[in-house]
Amino acid sequence: MNEEELRARVRAISDEVMAGVANVNVATYPTSRSAFVGIDLIDERVGLVITRFLASTRGEVRFPLWARQRGLFERATELARRLGALDTGPNPADDVLELEALALGQELLEPAGQDAATEWLDDGHLAVGIETFDEEDWSFRFEVLATTRGDVPMPGRARRLGLESQAEALAKRLGALGFVPEVVLPEDEVALVPGVVEGVIRVFEYGHHPLDRVFDYTGSSDWDDVVDVRVQRRVMEQFLAFIRARAEEEKTWPEVIDSDRLEAAFQELRREGFVAEMSASTTMSGGWEVSRGVADERRAKGEKIRGTVFFHEQDTDSALEGHPLHLAYGLVNDVEDDDREGELSEEEDAKVSAQAEEVGRVIVETLRKHGFEPEWSGHAHSRIVLMPALTWRRRRVHVDTTETLRLGARQFAMSLLVEFLPRLRSLTLEMDGGMKLEDVRSDSVTELTLEYTREDDARDRLDGLVALVKPRFPSLQMLIVRSEEDFSETVDLHAGGAEE
Repeated sequence: MNEEELRARVRAISDEVMAGVANVNVATYPTSRSAFVGIDLIDERVGLVITRFLASTRGEVRFPLWARQRGLFERATELARRLGALDTGPNPADDVLELEALALGQELLEPAGQDAATEWLDDGHLAVGIETFDEEDWSFRFEVLATTRGDVPMPGRARRLGLESQAEALAKRLGALGFVPEVVLPEDEVALVPGVVEGVIRVFEYGHHPLDRVFDYTGSSDWDDVVDVRVQRRVMEQFLAFIRARAEEEKTWPEVIDSDRLEAAFQELRREGFVAEMSASTTMSGGWEVSRGVADERRAKGEKIRGTVFFHEQDTDSALEGHPLHLAYGLVNDVEDDDREGELSEEEDAKVSAQAEEVGRVIVETLRKHGFEPEWSGHAHSRIVLMPALTWRRRRVHVDTTETLRLGARQFAMSLLVEFLPRLRSLTLEMDGGMKLEDVRSDSVTELTLEYTREDDARDRLDGLVALVKPRFPSLQMLIVRSEEDFSETVDLHAGGAEE
């Protein structure tokens, strides 16, 4: 039967079995052959509605203790029997597993006075736990106890709920089911993976942005269109393989490479009052905007800016192929001078050109001091060609200078890059929404902050947290666990104690 027919049949059975019961709800889903019957709970203060399901066409009674408390258990049982007798075809494998896991949960939790609940996890496994009701938010909150991985992911939570032994027994029995999630990835997102990986590697090779920012500069929205966490992980794993291979390759590089000499030349020019930027934006006009921004910042600190030299990412693209690197240079005027540029007399224009040419001569002389033989016509409107031609590559130690980093709850894929940030000292992770501490490691981080929305979550995670982070963060000195509800606990790993 189609969805409309199924809904009509379920509604008829529901009207008969639940006659006289207020706020009965029938729900069907286009992606499933199942239908559910439940009770709408209404917050009269603001009109919020949530549904507590009682039975489905799969034949199970859900939340039997809750139903008993409201005198609805016999009706829920009859509803489950009649709905289960409808010919909706065989249950999908996921439904079979969920029903089996739910039955185990009910067997172990009902004697403790709790209804079992289930929830599918991002990694394809199934979690079994209980639901607690938050009257203020008018919502049910799933509290995980055990999963089909065979683990108790939050022992502190099980202990707080007084269900520690039940959680351990449940984990053992769920693990014994031997469930292995089927990996079915969205084809449209998988098709984007090669392009995303190629784009982020290109930004990496520019040698301008630290690893925690490279995905912001791919020049494509494809990464934003990859929302499935498993596909994001596939992208990141391929990128990490490239990073590791490049790290090994760097070990074979000469002690001083071309970009080191260019880095030294640019640094000398900065000391002499020049703006000197590598891979400055993607175009010539963007490079001038970057130069202006840097110049304005330095002028605000009292520095006198003599000029600028830069190359942009299109120049870098050419150098990556082994072609000569072209440098742009000139004066970096203040806003007032820029406004007058179109009004300059011929004499004034010649003076500006002469000043720009002097900037070019200083740059060329500096490049020669550092082992280059630049080609330049000597005219203000011609670019400097860095010779001999070089294949562009840059040591990551000059690029990955991030010392403080905060990653949002949905940036868990980026957390895999943390271990490759050698100067990172302070790391903050928003843990709600998919972030996994097991994915994060760093030899340099000395202060780690874990943020949760609810105080209960923060407290529940504390149990065993030090043992979890120590092998992943060998230099860690301070661990801070806090919530938005003003809870905060700091563990000084040197002292071995905690203070609230």
